[in-house]
Amino acid sequence: MLHDEASLKRIFDLALKNHKENNLNDAEKLYLDALEINPLHFDSIFQLASLCAFKKDYVKAKQFLKKAIQIKPDHASSHNNLGGLFFKEGNYYEALVSFQRATEVDSKNVNAKNNLTALLRSLEIKEINKIKGTNLKKLYLFLFRRNDIYHEDIFINAKLTLFSEKKYEKLEKNLNFNSPILNEPDIKDFLREELLILMLQKSLTTDFFLEKILTKLRSEILFNFFNSKKDILLENLKFVLSLSIQCFYNEYVFFQTKEEEKNIKRLKDEIIKKKKIEEIEIAILGSYLPLLSVKEVEKKLFDYKSKNSLFNDLLTIQIKEPLIEKKLKNSIKTLGKISNMISKKVRDQYEENPYPRWRFTYERLPVPFLARFKNQIKPNQIKIENNFEYPKILIAGCGTGHHACIAQDYINSKILCVDLSLSSLAYAKRKTNELGFNNIEYLNTDILELHKLKKKFDVIECIGVLHHMKNPLEGLKILLDLLESNGLIKLGLYSEKAREHIIEVRSFIGKNNFGTSIEDIRESRMKIFNKKKDRMFNKIINRRDFYSTSTARDLMFHIQEESFTIPQISKILSDFNLEFLGFSNEIIKNEYSKVFPDDARNISLENWNNFEISEPDTFIGMYNFWLRKKK
Repeated sequence: MLHDEASLKRIFDLALKNHKENNLNDAEKLYLDALEINPLHFDSIFQLASLCAFKKDYVKAKQFLKKAIQIKPDHASSHNNLGGLFFKEGNYYEALVSFQRATEVDSKNVNAKNNLTALLRSLEIKEINKIKGTNLKKLYLFLFRRNDIYHEDIFINAKLTLFSEKKYEKLEKNLNFNSPILNEPDIKDFLREELLILMLQKSLTTDFFLEKILTKLRSEILFNFFNSKKDILLENLKFVLSLSIQCFYNEYVFFQTKEEEKNIKRLKDEIIKKKKIEEIEIAILGSYLPLLSVKEVEKKLFDYKSKNSLFNDLLTIQIKEPLIEKKLKNSIKTLGKISNMISKKVRDQYEENPYPRWRFTYERLPVPFLARFKNQIKPNQIKIENNFEYPKILIAGCGTGHHACIAQDYINSKILCVDLSLSSLAYAKRKTNELGFNNIEYLNTDILELHKLKKKFDVIECIGVLHHMKNPLEGLKILLDLLESNGLIKLGLYSEKAREHIIEVRSFIGKNNFGTSIEDIRESRMKIFNKKKDRMFNKIINRRDFYSTSTARDLMFHIQEESFTIPQISKILSDFNLEFLGFSNEIIKNEYSKVFPDDARNISLENWNNFEISEPDTFIGMYNFWLRKKK
């Protein structure tokens, strides 16, 4: 017996060594040899499943995982990996069951939680409606109760799960009348819905119908306050506080009437005069303007502690965090002087409206840079001379830091984040400090000044930045000069074809003489919504960036932007002697492969151009792609 155990350990260890060294056939034979000694050897079965999945033998991989689960029913990784295989083959129900089981067994399992989020994010509602026998609302609640995912990714499908067609119809009836709606039974249920409350706290409400309801409710809450109907407001304090958090998060993009503006000034004056703090008053005020913007109110509230944890959250979000950012500005170094006129104008835009605001993001398991990179460029495979064991990474134009959190995945990385806007950098530094990241340095500078760094980087990521420069190619040349000879660079550039609707909306904005004040942004959004039957305007309304002040300004009012076509990108790569390694969006590449199966590596820019001509919304976000210098 002891002899068998020793043999089993020796064979399994040798199998694992071969597996790590990519000697897959030898590893597979050794794992099977281990199972000859002990047919229920869990580790061999689990590793065989992984090996078969890598070789794309998904049938065998599923068989091994099911056997592993029989042996260890509470092994979260087995359930998660099985869910991943079901997801690949489009069996969404079984995938959902497996991911759910993995999170039930181990709620802290990062991969299972992220995979569950990815599934609920990526499915169209018609696919979700096919999933019978599972409580989708329960799953969305599980995710929205957490603070370790990016909730905006699942907002749309969570909303569609929460509001059936019948519920929409009932809510719409209430909206179509001028009478008060707070006491309507359907509205009362709406205000107490936990999932809605959490969605308001943790995600932008990227839906105009929901925005209309919230705008009407906010107006009525203010009206009721001045008509001595506080009881109904106190009953719904959690909703009012959540609405106040939402309005701060979307930077008060909701439309306001002149009557509301008068009443909010009156409310502000009353709060300033009073010695006693009434939390419902503060919550209403915070749904119309940031509490920090009223100095007397900020002083009253700075050291205030409530028994209501959600009220304390409101104070943290609207007062304490912005004050932390103000202090952090002094700790951020600068390089050179921002002297280019376009750079100055772009900086001023992001100083006024740091882009974008975000509360939570995904927890990820750190992986070697090359593993993440190879996953992003697949099915392309390339020979890489640099092992990127300790990668030096530059994020050129990091904004408010959400991008920096993605690069944080890379094990042993040292990251420099640069941006024109000091306000954006302070936001980024606060957020990454909260997350405990200690390998990120921030620098306030223009890309045009980066030649003064006297440094080289293994990896440069510049997403959504070059197209806002006066001369994008000048910026690209500077970045390439900073790249090690065997380094990699990822760019994100706007697609001309995918932005035709934005060009039309910008023309409409210009004809109506809308500026970039908050009042003009609000009014322009209402006018655009009223033209929603126009296909181009409807596309704008369905963009996530339509739903906050900073993102709407970036989307429709940007001071400088240039769009590109794939032939233009191809010429740029030729002129700069760069090798195209692939787009990073797996879903887009899967669709492309169906049309161009002969391009096994997905790197023919001529084919990609033809694909985009036939599917002009393919790169509606932007082109995201990896490059390297040619030898």
